[in-house]
Amino acid sequence: AAKSPGRENFLAMATLGYGSMRAALGKVALLQQCRRTFASDAIANAQAAAKSSGGGLFESLLGGAPRITVPLTQALPELEVATVAGVSAPAAPAKTEVTTMSNGLKIATEATHSTTASIGLYVECGSVNERSGLTHMLDKLAFTTTANRSTFRITREIEGLGATVGSGAGREQIIYAIDGVRTTVPEMMEVLVDSVVNPVFHPWEVKEKQRAAMKDIKELRENPQALLEEAVHAAGFAGGLSNPLVAQPQTLGTLSADELSETLRNYVKYAYTGSNMVLAVSGAAHSEVVPLAEQLLAGVPKTDPEVTKKLRQESTYTGGQILLPPVDDMNHMVMAFEFEGGYKNLKGSTVMQVLLSMLGGGGSFSAGGPGKGMHSRLYANILNNYNWVANCSYFSSIYNETGLVGVSTSFAGGDSKGLVDALCGELEAIANGKFTDEELERAKSASISQVLYNLESKAIICEDIGRQVLLYGKRFPVTEYLADLQKVSKKDLADGVKALLKSKPTFAGIGGFSDSTLSTIAKRF
Repeated sequence: AAKSPGRENFLAMATLGYGSMRAALGKVALLQQCRRTFASDAIANAQAAAKSSGGGLFESLLGGAPRITVPLTQALPELEVATVAGVSAPAAPAKTEVTTMSNGLKIATEATHSTTASIGLYVECGSVNERSGLTHMLDKLAFTTTANRSTFRITREIEGLGATVGSGAGREQIIYAIDGVRTTVPEMMEVLVDSVVNPVFHPWEVKEKQRAAMKDIKELRENPQALLEEAVHAAGFAGGLSNPLVAQPQTLGTLSADELSETLRNYVKYAYTGSNMVLAVSGAAHSEVVPLAEQLLAGVPKTDPEVTKKLRQESTYTGGQILLPPVDDMNHMVMAFEFEGGYKNLKGSTVMQVLLSMLGGGGSFSAGGPGKGMHSRLYANILNNYNWVANCSYFSSIYNETGLVGVSTSFAGGDSKGLVDALCGELEAIANGKFTDEELERAKSASISQVLYNLESKAIICEDIGRQVLLYGKRFPVTEYLADLQKVSKKDLADGVKALLKSKPTFAGIGGFSDSTLSTIAKRF
């Protein structure tokens, strides 16, 4: 009689059938006699050498496989290493090349020697243009059905390319991006452009994303940092920049899917136009990108200045205060001032970058452990002296022509009035030049280091190209920006902070703050 198989063979029996399994089991003994072969003879030889030298006390007591004793700084015996031809460094930094199409759309590229590439389409529109939640919805509906592709086909093509996609909606710009292997740049560009300029906005897809946006609204109420971001803009500005970035239920929630689909189509038709858009590519030659981009983007209409002017709401800095009830067991606040000129204020924005590094800050138990940024003023003078402060850092939201710069903090209990006074004192000290040359040099070095570190990422290079070309019509050389950072003097920094403090303050708080907080700050300056 045939011997009943054990439990460990049940799965094989179920798959092969009992008769086939007997034949398979007959081969097990033969297979067990075969010794395992190593992927490399060199490793096998090294293991044999280690075994012959003895495994030591623990191996003799506990058993186990022999260890390779060759140090990691030495090559394994008898191991042949193939030589790889080195790639010579370029004689000069890569240049950003820009071509303007007949419809006003700009194509900006920077060639690198990497095997990957990043492509982005940047559109000059955002929540400054509307209050109905369209910006939020466009972000949600990125890479969905177009006139040429279904959402499923877009997803499968992206997967087939081994690419990654993403989108981001801001107050002044919307970004669509795709990253992948350099050899697939034409295919990636075709999928990206089709997704951005040919959306269909089927009502059923819009309805699904509308529900997702409404869920974001509920989650916003439980996120103090996101709440503060919205509140400080509503308090500090009148006009476009005061519009909510996250859709509001009283506007988005009242539209049917059909109405919203039609509104989105019209919005894209008038906002996604030639001079409002930039195609940025990092990792491909300009001569390879331009011919393809001109074919794909030839159908984008020219920008009508009158329409653009009507779409964009003017923003005016007003300063002000918004206090919200608690959302957790901590108090959260942002104290900010107007940065006049925004990114168009080239020297000023460079000074603000140095101020960011000098103030620094972060969490009391930030990633990297205590001491991260320990020389910055907010760490040294706030976090180290107020043990009930959980987080204190530099705050900035800078836009094309204006911005907010200040500090944000989160704390449990403690003296909120005393903390606000201490934060005002830090800004006041810098405005009066009460910082050392060593602090200034450290802040400039930290700024330069952060810029260079960020530009190691191809995606950040692509974003830098897109944003600068959209705003300035060109990209400033990195070396020029680094030189400007190095030129910032003690007087430049003090004058920059003085200019901030001349504006009316903006205060947003969540938790237990007095109604008189804003007036207290204003009297201080």
